[in-house]
Amino acid sequence: MLLSVNNIRKTINYCKKNGFKEGYYAISERISQRKNKYDYDEVEAEVLEKQAEKSLPLMPKISVLVPAYETKEIFIEDLILSLEDQSYTNYELIIADASETDKVKNKVEDLNSQYGNIHYYRLDENKGISENSNKALQYVTGEYVALLDHDDVLTPDALYEVVNMINKNKDAVLIYSDEDKGSEYLDTFYEPNIKSTFNKDMLLSNNYICHLSVYKSEVLKSLGFRSEYDGAQDFDLILRTLLYVEKEFGEDKVKDYIVHIPKVLYHWRCHESSTAANPESKNYAYDAGLRAVQSYLKEKEVAAKVCHSKHLGFYYVDYEDDIFSKRKDIGVVGGPVIENHKVSGGAMDAKGKILFEGLNEHFAGYLNRAVIQQQVQAVDVRNMKIRGDLKSLFEKTFGFEYKDLDKNISENTSKDKNQELIKKSLIFCNKVRNKGISILYDPNLKEQ
Repeated sequence: MLLSVNNIRKTINYCKKNGFKEGYYAISERISQRKNKYDYDEVEAEVLEKQAEKSLPLMPKISVLVPAYETKEIFIEDLILSLEDQSYTNYELIIADASETDKVKNKVEDLNSQYGNIHYYRLDENKGISENSNKALQYVTGEYVALLDHDDVLTPDALYEVVNMINKNKDAVLIYSDEDKGSEYLDTFYEPNIKSTFNKDMLLSNNYICHLSVYKSEVLKSLGFRSEYDGAQDFDLILRTLLYVEKEFGEDKVKDYIVHIPKVLYHWRCHESSTAANPESKNYAYDAGLRAVQSYLKEKEVAAKVCHSKHLGFYYVDYEDDIFSKRKDIGVVGGPVIENHKVSGGAMDAKGKILFEGLNEHFAGYLNRAVIQQQVQAVDVRNMKIRGDLKSLFEKTFGFEYKDLDKNISENTSKDKNQELIKKSLIFCNKVRNKGISILYDPNLKEQ
């Protein structure tokens, strides 16, 4: 019932913000997505046993950091038990409690007498999520820090998979995984967030990294949390970690230091006051997120306007028709191609598959991915802008000058000609990426 009530609340607020027409399409898309069944596949006991017995070359201590405040006893119990169930046991659980009552303290003490390995610290006062987290950081002794909200849980293989990734990439500064949502009593899981490898422009559009996130301790301690971004403190931290990596190792090396584990390792619990179930419960967090993106762009000396999109927690970076001078890393921008009110072209993968093909032009797609800026492997020439220094490469690939693009598209409307243009678009974009130049998909770029 809670989810139904929250869905109704979200729909009403969406309509108030964006109008009835947009609300109608949002409801229609939500209904169409119900057929997408998802079941979390629990890790088999035999697999967990093998993980527990396995000796990896690197077996660092993971400090699991949990700032708590008046947490329900069942939530803190579920959290602690999810740590006790881990197949990788070289960890410490640090709970920094800013509660006014003793309910968290009493529950932790009760469980600690049974399980141990819990480090509980009572904070003198509640100074907000960032300051409380900074206080907790003082007690960290592990080489890496995993961030866990006080009402969520980890899958039993979470820490093992993190350490396994560290062994594959010991230079990783930030490791993140896929996640899903769980009902209040964690008896149902749904809405998996299957993430991409690091995607800078997707991150500037939305904190898609979110949970689970694990940092090198020395980096996290040096950056800390900023209280002026409370509500989006994790997003701000991720953006400043990106900034740190870009400065220390170079923009072209980011994917070596911010790495993705393609597996659900985190259950984000949904209940009445959680952002997961009711995004409107923390509207201030989305304003803080917008300011975090602005802060990152300012540090990069990129002049752009950051705007809220129709969807809570999603942003649009407006470079005001001058993106190539402001973002030297981007050489091509492409938008959706619409035919018969459905997507027929636009963003593509490296093999030429159209990412949002067949999607209703009014729909946002899986986790709103169709309507946010993001780096992609290729875009469609039928809705494309390019940087000036790529015009020669464009002409060699397509056989006509870039200035004649509109004319050639209008004269070549047959299915075969469109397929030829898509094929050449893929060839052109592959050549661009081989030069180390990024390609941006911008859903707001309109066909000429």
